[in-house]
Amino acid sequence: MAAAYRLGSLCPLSDPVRIDAATSHDADAVTALAARFFVEEGFELPPEGLGSRVRRYLEMDRNAIFVARRGGDTIAFATVATGYGLEYGWAAELEDLYVVSDERGRGIARALVDRVAAWAADRDCSALLVTVTPEGERSHTLTSFYGRVGFESEGRRLLERRLR
Repeated sequence: MAAAYRLGSLCPLSDPVRIDAATSHDADAVTALAARFFVEEGFELPPEGLGSRVRRYLEMDRNAIFVARRGGDTIAFATVATGYGLEYGWAAELEDLYVVSDERGRGIARALVDRVAAWAADRDCSALLVTVTPEGERSHTLTSFYGRVGFESEGRRLLERRLR
């Protein structure tokens, strides 16, 4: 289900932003934006690139990618994965959220978060989780942004053990 949004005072009413669930036809556009996102945030790109990972993500039943479009341009994306655990039952994680720089500050990220939350709720998820990296906090004060869109800190800390 697509949704059209007239976001922020900077967005012309004649050119609304559409939020759509991505399909395999969107894989190249999402891959290009994801590569930009990784480079801008200083994340290491996988040696094989992101294309195969985006395509596999799109094939997974309990994952989704949402894209924001203005006209014919894909200007933002969000990825969400779900899993089942003892604490939450079904829970969703907002894994990636990226808006091209000249579209930031217009409500597009908020609209994507809201669309992801609605998708997760439709799949019986009891929570939507997000990880804020130190880089994201330094560059974009993400804790503040996510607080404004309804997330609360539980004081947890994500630790990582690399396996490869």
